[in-house]
Amino acid sequence: MRRFLKRLAMIPLTMLIVSAVVFICLSCASGDSSAYILPEDASPEAAAAYRASMGLDEPLLLRYSDFLFSFIAGNWGLSAGGRDIMEMIGTRLPVTLSVSALALLISLCIAVPAAYLSVRRKSAADAISTGAAIAVSSMPVFLIAMHLVLLFAVLLGWFPVAGYVPLSGGLLPHLGSIFLPSLALALLHSSLLMLLFRRSLRENLSEPYARAAAAAGLSRRLILFKGATRPALPILVMVTGESAAAFLGGSAAVETVFALPGLGSLMVAAALGRDTALSSVIVMLSALMVSLVSLAAETAADLIDPRRRRKA
Repeated sequence: MRRFLKRLAMIPLTMLIVSAVVFICLSCASGDSSAYILPEDASPEAAAAYRASMGLDEPLLLRYSDFLFSFIAGNWGLSAGGRDIMEMIGTRLPVTLSVSALALLISLCIAVPAAYLSVRRKSAADAISTGAAIAVSSMPVFLIAMHLVLLFAVLLGWFPVAGYVPLSGGLLPHLGSIFLPSLALALLHSSLLMLLFRRSLRENLSEPYARAAAAAGLSRRLILFKGATRPALPILVMVTGESAAAFLGGSAAVETVFALPGLGSLMVAAALGRDTALSSVIVMLSALMVSLVSLAAETAADLIDPRRRRKA
């Protein structure tokens, strides 16, 4: 419990540091949102009035403290374009969550069977899975996404090239609109998940208890599923949690390629438009979700394997 509380107490500090870095960097960048919101022929008076209305003429520390207290109070204010930030995020967050959830499911469906099939060293499955994992993990996610679009959307026509269909538009159209972006994320992270889970299985199969069970006549399959899997579950849970956190915090490239109206693409647009308030809110929420997912994964791993708690 003490370890859990320590991790929980670190979440507000993480959010504070991340938000401060993003807020200060965007505020110190050349130009502000007035250059992107106002027309090019806007007068200096109009620009000054816009900056005053958005609080851009106030000292940096005062602006950050106002933003921080407003965020805690749930009053996230308006974006540089005058839209309610909470409403904007409320429409974008379900997109990112749905893509991340499907990506996590796909990555588990790929990585876990591949780890079991290739657990025997120097087998054909071992060579194929290792080569595929290395090849995929060396590619950036946007390149994986573009190859998937070319194959499954352009050549085969099985999925739409881009766009998003909400769940209210039907389950199959919804899944079809998020399958390729989810697959792109899943392929990148399932390789690491497979490699680490397989390594843990192999280490457990080389333990004395596994060799004794083999000498007693138990089948390798029974030893693998009964004896080697449970000690490897903490690794599986931890890496799965890290993948889920990466999906939530790093989906901008995939959402941009597939034109998905999620938090990632909104963050890119806000950063390019020097929208400091909107960017900071998105970063704060992303840091919160990533921290909570990581905390849940670490707690689940501790519950599965009591040895982790004793080491701590």
